[in-house]
Amino acid sequence: MNEKAITLEEDTEFEEGLPGPPPDPSSVPSVVRVVGTMDIEASSEEHGVSKASEPDIRELREFLDEIEDLEPLSNNLSGEPMAEAWLQILMILVVREHGQSSIEVGMIETLLGDKTNKDSTDMGIFLDRLWIMGRLEKVYGGSEVSYSPNPSWLEMK
Repeated sequence: MNEKAITLEEDTEFEEGLPGPPPDPSSVPSVVRVVGTMDIEASSEEHGVSKASEPDIRELREFLDEIEDLEPLSNNLSGEPMAEAWLQILMILVVREHGQSSIEVGMIETLLGDKTNKDSTDMGIFLDRLWIMGRLEKVYGGSEVSYSPNPSWLEMK
């Protein structure tokens, strides 16, 4: 019983001895907004967030075909720096330009299969290896598996 009394006394001493002034809720400004009045589209445009759009495979293919001097990734552990560079360009286009969060495996195979010399099995192994390395995230749902890029991997050169 004596120990409990000592503990309570120590707690009150600690609370009384906190540094700084006591809290003053009146010094915090209040912001009152009506629910539902925020214009999310205008606010997102103001901050540079683009509206999501469905990427056109033909336009993506034309853009990728115009790239002539693509450099392989220099900091690469996957063993396939050129294939990874092509995938990185595609991910940048789809995520940053079209606002999509992921790309379906079929679209990746269609757009990069010839450039990377990979059939669907090899492409699946390649994407899974990047997923294991933490460079991509697997997204389940929809008609097939999709992959989403890790933001630090998109910055890798």
